[in-house]
Order: sequence, then C-alpha cells, then structure tokens
Amino acid sequence: MTDLPGVILAGGRATRMGGGDKGLRRLGGKPLISHVIARLGPQCGRLAINANGDPARLSAFGLPVLPDTVPDFPGPLAGVLAGLDWAAALGAPAIITAAADTPFLPADLVARLIAAAGPQGLALAASPDAAGTLQRHPTFGLWPVTLRHDLRAALEGGLRKIVRWTDGHGAGTAAFEAAPFDPFFNVNTPEDLTLAERLLNPARVWGITGWKNTGKTGLTERLVAHFTGQGLRLSTIKHAHHDAAIDHPGSDSFRHAAAGAQEVILATPRRWALMHDLGPAPEPSLSDHLARLSPADLVLVEGYKTAPHPKIECHRPEAGHPLMAPQNPTIRAVASTIAHPDLTLPLFPLDDTAAIAAFITAEVGL
Repeated sequence: MTDLPGVILAGGRATRMGGGDKGLRRLGGKPLISHVIARLGPQCGRLAINANGDPARLSAFGLPVLPDTVPDFPGPLAGVLAGLDWAAALGAPAIITAAADTPFLPADLVARLIAAAGPQGLALAASPDAAGTLQRHPTFGLWPVTLRHDLRAALEGGLRKIVRWTDGHGAGTAAFEAAPFDPFFNVNTPEDLTLAERLLNPARVWGITGWKNTGKTGLTERLVAHFTGQGLRLSTIKHAHHDAAIDHPGSDSFRHAAAGAQEVILATPRRWALMHDLGPAPEPSLSDHLARLSPADLVLVEGYKTAPHPKIECHRPEAGHPLMAPQNPTIRAVASTIAHPDLTLPLFPLDDTAAIAAFITAEVGL
C-alpha cells in the first residue's frame, strides 16, 4: 500500500451503454464502481471519484466526488486534473487513476506504476492486445501534482489526447500480462457486461490429456454422463491439432462458408452451432474459448496439454508412449490400465469413472 491518493475516473457519458453512469451498472449484484473501489482502495491512502452532475447519486460510496474543473467535458484528462487539484490541497505529491468501468484492475497496479515512473514522475499502465502488441491504458496512471498547471494550460489550449501529453513529459510504462484475460478489460457495452459476469464467476476447468489412443474421449464421455447425472451443468472443449471436419460438403451451411462467409450459424429447433473461419488469424487460446461458453458448473477440456489448467492424464501402455506426468506439472493425477509403482501422483484405474469424478470434484471444489 502507498499513501498516494487514488482517483476513480467516472466522468464518461456511457453512450454505448445507453447513457447514464456506467459505474452504477450492476456486476455480480453490486455496482461496477464498487469492484474498482475494492481493488484500488487497499493500494491507496484515500480515494475520490471524478464525476460530473449531481454528486448525491454517488453518496452511497462515502467518497469525495470531484467534478471537472474545466468546461465542456474534455475527457479523462479533465478528471486527472480535478484529481491533481484535490491532491494538491491534501499536500500529496501525486495521484493514481483508474477507470470506473474496469472491475478487474491489477492488485499490484500502484506498486508497478510507481516502479515504472519516468523522469518527471509520470507512468501509464499497458497490456498486450490479441496480436501481442503492447497497448497503453491512459486512464490508469501515476500523475505528479507538479505537472497540474502544465496540464491545465494544455487542456485550455484544446488538448484531448492523453498520450500526446504524457509522451511529451516522458511517461514510463508499467506493462502487465493479459492472461488469463486482460486486467484492464472495461465494460463499454451490454455485451461486455455479460462477459464480465462470466469473468467474475469463471467456470471450474479440468483437463483430460494424454497421447493418442489412450482413452481420453471415452473418459471424457463417461465423466460428462456422471456429472450431468448429478444435476451439474457441464460444458466441454475438444482441441484438435489437425483440420477437423466441422461441416460436410454439400450442406447449405458448407456452401455459405465455401462462398466466403467468415462466420456461419447453423440453427435448428434443438441446437445451434457457430462456425468461424480464422483465415490468416492466429488460433485462439483456451482462455478465448472459455470466455465464449455459457455459465457452467464444470468445463472438461480434452487436449491442450501445455495449457495451465489442472489435468488428469490417460495412459495405456499399448499406445507406445511414456507418461507425460513427470515432465508436466499441470497433471494432477493419472488414469491408467496398469500400475505405476514409482508414480507420486494419485493413480486411478482408467475405467473407474466414479473415483476419478470424486477426485475432480474435490480438486475443483464442487
């Protein structure tokens, strides 16, 4: 924790959400901004909210509400300036800012911004996009009070681009990882809010791995039947290293894709399927696919040997391969047709579905 004050920027107009205060939209049964307060509060000495309009609507949070000190809603930099003026009155040397619509901000945001500060004390957070390119997040920053008069003059002169001003003052960059998802994910649309609910309450994930012809699919099938028989909601993901046939030549949906459609939905009265052609784009990660699933009690993943989720390895000696478990720390148990006296992990008979299911249940906390 630092003694620096933090300012939550909530002055946006939320046009893509239909207007109003995005920070008051509910996520997990409480306002978005409550999640930001819970994550940023322990990292700062005190907090305030930058917002315009009637401050009474935010009184439930018990924090000072700082309106913009420059006219015409010039954007987040106006909120930064309002925060700097507040900090100057407190005698604080700098502020930390965070956006009100970003409920998963890093728990070490402040420490890493301070460590990354440039020569004038400025720093912005950044994380890689889907292509791996580092993208800065200008609403997440460390801002020294000594620059507030310069910022005021820039805003009065028409400046609106945050990074144009921060680059001019040598801002440092605090880089964060974007796995299992980007901690700076922000809620801009109703669809984002739905995704945020899934990220807030992620499904428990367990993997079934092993070499080819070791019984992975059979075990997955039996586990699905076992768990659904107990009333649990199950989803599965199957990874194939080769180009699997999802559709077949001659069908109407196949013809749509063959004609050049990037995505094709095949809809029937009982089920639907979305087929997406990646083209030259890289293969999505397991995390990407998990984010697409509807809420479930458990997701069983067949394949993805090297992904970080916990797994059980299927083994049959006639497949002609040694165990992966000794070299793969994500494997928590082995299901085999033979004994392995030197194995230190839990070992189950490959056909003992009930025992394997009980082990998974205990491991994931179902």
